[in-house]
Amino acid sequence: MKGERRILESDWTASREETAGCLGVEKLSFSYGKRAVLDKVSFQARTGCICTLLGANGAGKSTLLKCINGLLAPKDGRVRWRGMDTSELPMGRRAAIYGYVPQDMGRGSALGVMETVLSGRLPHMGFRPSEEDLEKTEEILKELGLADLAFRRMADLSGGERQRVLIGRALAQDPEVLLLDEPTSSLDLRYQYAVMELLRQLARKKGLVVVAVLHDLNLALDFADQAVLLAGGKAVADGTVEEVLVPDRIREAYEMEAEIGIFGKRRVVLPVI
Repeated sequence: MKGERRILESDWTASREETAGCLGVEKLSFSYGKRAVLDKVSFQARTGCICTLLGANGAGKSTLLKCINGLLAPKDGRVRWRGMDTSELPMGRRAAIYGYVPQDMGRGSALGVMETVLSGRLPHMGFRPSEEDLEKTEEILKELGLADLAFRRMADLSGGERQRVLIGRALAQDPEVLLLDEPTSSLDLRYQYAVMELLRQLARKKGLVVVAVLHDLNLALDFADQAVLLAGGKAVADGTVEEVLVPDRIREAYEMEAEIGIFGKRRVVLPVI
């Protein structure tokens, strides 16, 4: 398809200098027992950018995130950060590279906001929090607008507030790559856009690689720099969001018809009903 960019095997001959600020997923495969979920998935994501993983339910998006950060062990393939195969690193070193934000898990937590963010310092912490750990936690609370909620329980927060806390916990690790599994799920429209704007600012300001699983294609169009579209366990398209989200690819991945509307400077996915 015109304008489409795919990752080819030859792309992986790039030198370390060319991939210095790049997260590289190389021919990653994973199976749950005999059920293949990922089949030789490859893509690269760069610092300062938001890369979104798109695809229908069951396409392997969440599994791919867990393979990247080492929660799951791929059957084949590698994940590289700054030229290193991170699967060979000890858990503590991986935790200093990858900050992981799962789907909202703070709903029933008895922990407070400060305790939750501080727990992100565990990869750097000794037997007890140091002054540096506490200062880092306070800094993140202020940066994410959570200082007034520091002593509130996670269970008492709104969905948008909890999501900011979970992002704060990941940031407390001082990660270089931020991985998020459906960061806007269960949020109303206002908080969906607030969380995505926060992620964009973090990517730009801190020079992070941000990889996020999203279901809302229009949020991806509004905020992401890159999209990887999964279908049948494969990456069927990879490029800018505008390159990837075209009617033919949407039909292939979601088995439905869609049109792309133009409203001012914005592109919008419009399902054909």
